[in-house]
Amino acid sequence: MNRNPFVARAVAVVLAATASALIVPTALAQSNTVGTIFGTTQATAGDEVLIESSSTGFKRSVKTDASGRFNITSVPTGTYTVSLIRKGSVVTKQDGVEVRLSEGVEVDLTGLQTVVVVGNRAARIDIKSATAAAVFTSADLQRLPVANNLGAVIQLAPNTTKGDSRYGGGNAPSFGGASASENAYYINGFPVTTLLTQVGFSQLPFNAIGQAQVLTGGYGAEFGRSTGGVVNLITKRGTNQWEAGVSAEFELKDLRSKERNIYYGNTGVTSGGVAFDGKLQYYAAGNTQERHTLRAYAGGPIIQDKLFFFAALEQTKTSRDAVRNTNSSPTYTISAATQATSFQEIDVKVPRYMVKLDWQINDSNTLEYTRIDDKTEDTRKYFGFNYATLERTNVQKGGVSYVNWGPTPVASQQGAKVDILKYTGYVTDSLTVTALVGKTYTAHAQSPDGYDPTLPQVGFTNGQAPGLTYTAPQGTTGNLLTPGAFDENKGGRFDIEWKVNEQHKLRAGIDANVINSLAGTSTAGGVVWTYLKATNPNDPVYPGAKGPGSVAGNPIAQQGYYVESSRFSAASTPRVKQQAAYVEDQWQINKDVLMILGLRNEAFDNQNGDKLSYIKLNKQIAPRFSVIWDRNSDATQVFKASAGRYHVPLPTNVAVRGAGSSYNARTAYAYTGIDPKTGAPTGTTALGPLYSSNNEYGQAKDPKTVAASNMKGNYQDEFTVGMEQQLVEGWKGSAKLTYRSLKTAIDDHCDDRPFLAWAARNKINTANYEGYNCALFNPGIGNTFTLDMNGDGKLETIYLSAADLGIPPVKRLYTALDLGLEHAFDGKWWAKINYTLSRNNGNAEGQLLSDIGQGDVATTQAFDFPEFSVNADGLLPNDRTHQIKAFGYYQLTEELGIGGNTIFATGRPKNCIGNAPVATPSDAPYVAGGPVTTYSGYGSAYFFCAGQPSPRGSRGKLPSTFTTDINLTYKPKALPGMKFKIDVFNIFNRQVAESIEERYNSGTGLRSTYGTVLSYSGPRYVKLGVAYDFKN
Repeated sequence: MNRNPFVARAVAVVLAATASALIVPTALAQSNTVGTIFGTTQATAGDEVLIESSSTGFKRSVKTDASGRFNITSVPTGTYTVSLIRKGSVVTKQDGVEVRLSEGVEVDLTGLQTVVVVGNRAARIDIKSATAAAVFTSADLQRLPVANNLGAVIQLAPNTTKGDSRYGGGNAPSFGGASASENAYYINGFPVTTLLTQVGFSQLPFNAIGQAQVLTGGYGAEFGRSTGGVVNLITKRGTNQWEAGVSAEFELKDLRSKERNIYYGNTGVTSGGVAFDGKLQYYAAGNTQERHTLRAYAGGPIIQDKLFFFAALEQTKTSRDAVRNTNSSPTYTISAATQATSFQEIDVKVPRYMVKLDWQINDSNTLEYTRIDDKTEDTRKYFGFNYATLERTNVQKGGVSYVNWGPTPVASQQGAKVDILKYTGYVTDSLTVTALVGKTYTAHAQSPDGYDPTLPQVGFTNGQAPGLTYTAPQGTTGNLLTPGAFDENKGGRFDIEWKVNEQHKLRAGIDANVINSLAGTSTAGGVVWTYLKATNPNDPVYPGAKGPGSVAGNPIAQQGYYVESSRFSAASTPRVKQQAAYVEDQWQINKDVLMILGLRNEAFDNQNGDKLSYIKLNKQIAPRFSVIWDRNSDATQVFKASAGRYHVPLPTNVAVRGAGSSYNARTAYAYTGIDPKTGAPTGTTALGPLYSSNNEYGQAKDPKTVAASNMKGNYQDEFTVGMEQQLVEGWKGSAKLTYRSLKTAIDDHCDDRPFLAWAARNKINTANYEGYNCALFNPGIGNTFTLDMNGDGKLETIYLSAADLGIPPVKRLYTALDLGLEHAFDGKWWAKINYTLSRNNGNAEGQLLSDIGQGDVATTQAFDFPEFSVNADGLLPNDRTHQIKAFGYYQLTEELGIGGNTIFATGRPKNCIGNAPVATPSDAPYVAGGPVTTYSGYGSAYFFCAGQPSPRGSRGKLPSTFTTDINLTYKPKALPGMKFKIDVFNIFNRQVAESIEERYNSGTGLRSTYGTVLSYSGPRYVKLGVAYDFKN
């Protein structure tokens, strides 16, 4: 093996940086983009094992040890020939050895003949890792009837379920009972998780996916920033073979079943003496949807064995005509204004492309560059709809266009522009280093139809002076996404892998991400002019201002007419710095037992718009341990166990909601005229200074007041134990137990009663206290807050125990038993089935609150007041007691193949969340076991119904979901390269309730929509596809 002086000097620097990073909290190392080839040979001194890829020319060789064992790490995914070389001659070899992402493949070179591996006849068992992972190759994804998005692929893995539909459903998955914001997503080793909310991910053109790895537990120290799961994508790359292809897919509306209507539940609520029970709440049967997808790709050698490229293009267009608003009347009589915009025509365009360049500088150095562009453009036009006749109009009344945004931002698809540069250096046979830098950038936009940002909003219903003509040319009202909104991440990392000796292989790494955003909302048009009339022209219009009658010589003002300009902005430019380091020892205790000992430290620094830290967690130690026992020494029966601690960061949106600056102020003017073009006043005279009733003048909040000090990170402990067994020829069985326990959480707290009680105990005068505007804290333990309790401008340090706060310890438990069977593809057929028995219970879902679909990640209402925790311990929203996932493929003939998958899951637990049982609020801090009062003012937010306790998950479960998808693929011999395919999704057209309205009250009465379905699973639909692939 050639030595590599080019990087030899860097090794010492990397080793030193890694060692110091383990002491000083720095960066995370989360890339796992390669695999391992290991095995045994005849024990002969001086033997060499060579791996070679004919498709790329990639070669690596290592010497065998004294017992004939070899282990080649950091092998790029692909297919290899593995040869045993003795005295310069090939003694034996195996062809067709497939390396999958993060897996080890064992090769037996003890024989004296060439072996050709055909399609992996045995479902192999990985004896180098205890990670619970499902790996899907591009060939797997082509064989299965799976929707062309990553969310659908994730649902094939055990211990995953769809998140709440209000977060994006399948594109917001829950792993192992965690909320949908607790996952991490990577492409070619670089993070592509949605930056603002951590819900969702950037995606590749589907034909650019080389391998997709779904990690559901037990992952090692190189992975972090996740208490849910990890998804690792490796793109396709160019080879020595030229290839190209085009394809088209069509989902026609005429081949799509009708969607299921939604009807009001039986609540007995009436309006105008007419009951809502059984009335149509949402008309879905008339909705239509059609989708067309075009793809193309090309790849090949720029320089044979040296420089390769691969490029993929994809454009998906979806047209959907659907009712926009629900029916709020039992007699189907809705206001004309609401009816006028109750139908929408939605056109969504998703252009994606990926370009990959691979440069094999020599056998010891490689360089990779990846460019990805993923964008979602969503255009909506509004029309009228009449629930009485179930007919739409063709008169457009407004609309809106979004880019990487949507009506529900947390559920919207938000792509990114991604650039990744990675260097790999094989310094020696035993030492490999990698370096990676990358950037993601997502631009967001919201543009209502007819919106002119230069025109102000105008309102004049309460104050039109005689003789003047008032106009409001700006048709957009309220607040819009801040112009120029974006999210950006710049990151980099180093990793080293050093085989110290035959027993120990060390891995270590550091990385850092710096995330910047411009987010929030602001007044459409920049300002709102509101024309008013004072009852008494000489009375001040607000504190510190005069009345309009004070302006002499202005007859309009003398009559009491005046105008107010108001501006609102919650725009913020938060920054998050994420750093971590890890070290791991893979200790081969003997030939049958491998122990992996890992340790990582993560550091999160969340900053406000002034780049001041409001939460800075430098020390979050996460030990990792796993052991693998190859009982029979031949990978036919393997036992595995793991234990680890995992942390999850706070997204940038926390700063926007909790720590960002806010501007909400107004100024009053007398005026003499109206600008006919803009509707703005002319001839203005200020009646007073700028005024904000809440002192919101755009100044940043003191970071010390928006979060408790010395907080603990949000972390979870996990334990797994399992075994895998080779069964009859071609079959593998597995069993695994998983236990997860959430130990701490970070959320916001809004109850001022404990602070007032503290002030009373400490004899502090609160007459000038300006109030408590919520702060981030660790629920269920003691916290130290910083507030100005006496209004003197000085901050007091306030320690409140868990008892003072009245909130119980955070609890989220996930326990699961997984059973699996797999038959590897043998050139004819492939099948896999998994059964999961699980329980997900506690008082905290995580960073989201699916109970009400709240989209404020890590700042939900769950712990705002302690009374919300009463009866909150029970089955959580992501609990699915039983899940069965089965999929496979069968090659019927040389030309014809059939694939299928079935997913069954028991339903989601149901809740009844109502008003507090005691209608009179109490100013006394809540004490566990005490009366639950309405102090919060939130209304239907307590686990009580009709005044009686209603523990979480005690109202039964929604119906079980059961979907079956099938496909048929035809590759005619007469047309080489052509492929025709038909996929049928949800073939039995089972549309099952996925979520319901769980809030019991509206005001003091019963909510008419309580128990009403919010969303059903999708209808049956058909996808027709045609493709042509060329290879030379």
